[in-house]
Amino acid sequence: MKESPGHRFIGRAGELRILRKAARDAVRESPRIVVVSGMAGMGKTALVDHFAEEAGGELTVVRASDAPPRTNLPFYTVTGLLADGGAESSARRRYDPSRTQPSVLSMGGAVIDLLGSSQETGPVLFVLDDAHWIDPESLQAIGFALLRQGAERVLTVICTQHAARTVRDMGVADLLSESDHIGLTGFSPSETRDFVENRTSRPHSGARLRGLAVWSHGNPLFLEAALGAFGGNLPEDPATIRVPASLSEAVGAWSRSFSPAGLAILNMLAVLDTPASVPLLSQLLGSDRVGADAEALLEQHAAVWVPDGVPTLRLVHAGQRDALYTAIARPERNRMHLRVAALLEPPVRWRHQVAAAETYDASLAAELRDAALREAQTGHAALAAEYLLASSEMDPDGERRQDDLVAAVRLQVTGGQYRTALRQEEVLLRSSAGPRRDEALGLLSLAKGGDSRACSYLRRALDAFAARGDLADAACAASELGVAEGFLGLGQQSLRTSEYALRHAPDEAVRGLAQANLAYGHALIGGPARGLRHVGHLPVVPSRVPATRTDALIYRGVFRGLSGDLTGAVGDLTAAARRRSLGVSRISSVSALTHSIWCHFMLGEWHEARRNLSVALDIAHASGRPADFFALNCFIAVLHAFSGRFDDARAALREALALESAADFAGPHFHLATTRAAVAFAAGDYEEVVARIGPVVDMPVNESRSRLYAVRHMPLLGVAYARTGATDQARSVLCGLEAAEPHGALLPVAVHWLRGAIAAADGDPEAAARAYAEGLAVAPDGGDPVVHKAFTEEDLGAALLAAGDTEQARGHLSAAERAFALLGAEPSRRRCRTLLDSLDDSSARAADGTYFCDTLSDRERDVADLVARGWTNREIAAQLYLSVKTVEYHLGNIYMRNDIKGRRQLRDLMQSRRT
Repeated sequence: MKESPGHRFIGRAGELRILRKAARDAVRESPRIVVVSGMAGMGKTALVDHFAEEAGGELTVVRASDAPPRTNLPFYTVTGLLADGGAESSARRRYDPSRTQPSVLSMGGAVIDLLGSSQETGPVLFVLDDAHWIDPESLQAIGFALLRQGAERVLTVICTQHAARTVRDMGVADLLSESDHIGLTGFSPSETRDFVENRTSRPHSGARLRGLAVWSHGNPLFLEAALGAFGGNLPEDPATIRVPASLSEAVGAWSRSFSPAGLAILNMLAVLDTPASVPLLSQLLGSDRVGADAEALLEQHAAVWVPDGVPTLRLVHAGQRDALYTAIARPERNRMHLRVAALLEPPVRWRHQVAAAETYDASLAAELRDAALREAQTGHAALAAEYLLASSEMDPDGERRQDDLVAAVRLQVTGGQYRTALRQEEVLLRSSAGPRRDEALGLLSLAKGGDSRACSYLRRALDAFAARGDLADAACAASELGVAEGFLGLGQQSLRTSEYALRHAPDEAVRGLAQANLAYGHALIGGPARGLRHVGHLPVVPSRVPATRTDALIYRGVFRGLSGDLTGAVGDLTAAARRRSLGVSRISSVSALTHSIWCHFMLGEWHEARRNLSVALDIAHASGRPADFFALNCFIAVLHAFSGRFDDARAALREALALESAADFAGPHFHLATTRAAVAFAAGDYEEVVARIGPVVDMPVNESRSRLYAVRHMPLLGVAYARTGATDQARSVLCGLEAAEPHGALLPVAVHWLRGAIAAADGDPEAAARAYAEGLAVAPDGGDPVVHKAFTEEDLGAALLAAGDTEQARGHLSAAERAFALLGAEPSRRRCRTLLDSLDDSSARAADGTYFCDTLSDRERDVADLVARGWTNREIAAQLYLSVKTVEYHLGNIYMRNDIKGRRQLRDLMQSRRT
């Protein structure tokens, strides 16, 4: 092991072995993530730095850290990483601040590009230093990038004080094994001896070392503090060691062992809470010897130089800063803050003024409030919220303080900063009761998915605002209440509160939310076509829909899909998913992508459905809410079931069930029942379909949801009724579908399919064949419902076979088999093959029974499909949020496994499967 200059590296042999093994795997194009956790001062950064030095330059180091911590500024760390990390042009194209708002997708894509370009000179060591300080949005973007890794030569090391929380916030738990978690604890007694004797350059008695080990628990920072405080002259009797009892006191004592000039530099760095240039420190300290005085700090590992054009110093880690800062006497600390505030401009000035304040300051609060208004008007919601939170601490007027706190929370929630907003929940719960507090708590409940709780809070806020004549505030609360009522399936209530909001709301964003809620309420009452009429005012082209109407755009997409206009739905939902400034409290990229999955599924575009599912899952892992994971697991179960992967489908159902049990309203129970029915239908278990969904759709609490989502589950239920002999119930379902207002081919095809199933159950194969043929003849208005038509084609072949027309039966069954094979619907394909085999053994499938697409994983199928469209590897990488290297890896696997000679042969093979 190479030794670093200065002090010898002590211990950590097992931890280094883990890092070395992970590095070897990364070199072999198997990316690894290792989490290094431990309390402040435990040596996380020192361990990783030693490992990087030991590698001898074989690894290219890319480092991300939040210095200074700015957890309330979204994407602060990733923006700095891209600016300072040598991001190539492809990364800059992903995120150009002059052209696009940052999002998890765009920033995560830029990180993918940065790591990809960094591998051109060799394997990469990607270090997240003090990840517990990194803003949640940057963690989400980095987590999204790590989830998209394939054959990358990247070892990611995450240093954090809070491993579980950091891994959860990044959404990368599934990428980690227990062996990839290094939990740093204190030094052992022998390691403590080595550490102390290396630092003091002389031996010490066992009693002295044992006493120090007990006091410090082997924490390297405690050891450094004790040695610094006593100059290494440890007393013989441990009881006489007058070392401070807390980390801050220990670090304070250690820092006082430096010269007064060195201590002044350390304290000023702690107050600044950011790396500082030597010229700035010279001004603040009134000294022209800062550079020289800093050398002693560097030798004792109390500070480090930051690579920059101007000599810049920083403290070693955030824990050191916190301990130093706490050790400064409050009066002196305040004087230092005011000295910084006098020298620097806003917004830095304001932060130091707030930190130094001992009393309320009305003028500073007003200045912060004005700044928040300016930032909000220019679309910078995060900064506006930060200023409002500061003003909520400074204003002498208690009502204004609470108003600012509530406004900050609302900006964070409506801007999609759910986790940042939820940090204020305890503060809100301690604040004075009133409608603004109730409104904020209702918004936080919406952010957590507690819709019943949100409804209670927001109803109380609305009533209180209205009682005191604050109609604009009442309208705002009403628009938010309409969201909760809609999610609860309360159509009439949602209409009333939305109409109230529209009567009294002057703000366009509030009106936009209320109009969307109004449309959703009408859809719950009268079905999707009725809801669609209430968003008819939106521009036809999705990109021209204003940001304040994004929620209405998503609803238009949902209503289009549920009334049969599948392609129109995909257009609306795709456009909405790509937006960053959404203007509403509940809409996210995940929800838009989730609704698009079903449309792609019905269109037979299962590769697109899986692709959207993959991206949505990655975003949800980074920034999702429980409702996101519930819906996505339901779609995972359906896709797996129709592909014949029933074990995987059941596993997804178990995940969905666990999430459903935590919900505080009935909606998830309904959707879980319909998902279980779809899985049973794919397996051909029609009795189970009826048992799962029959009772649920008849429950009064599910009436509105069943009406809204009828096209998704009622055709399956009707066919299942027919195939189990319950033709009266099947006819009842048919009447409901016939009464619905179609806006595309989906509903007419479903109606003909069910009519045929009822005729077949009645023993009239000729009538069944006529109904099926009419369904297949429906023009593909709004997109061709490939899945329903494939089932109709199969049933037409079976009906013709029952009628004795074997030749026509063969043609339709063969067509159905080809359609199911293209979809990857293996159970349905096998059913068709069984019927064809019964007609003519010579038409049986080849002995190996393997289709090319069956050999591909979901992601390989995505890549192969885009190759068939003529896309380049770089274009595929951008579309799938992968690196170019990962695309090349997937293509290599496809070529090798299927003996394919190159891109042209793959393209021809994929295109032949579509004919």
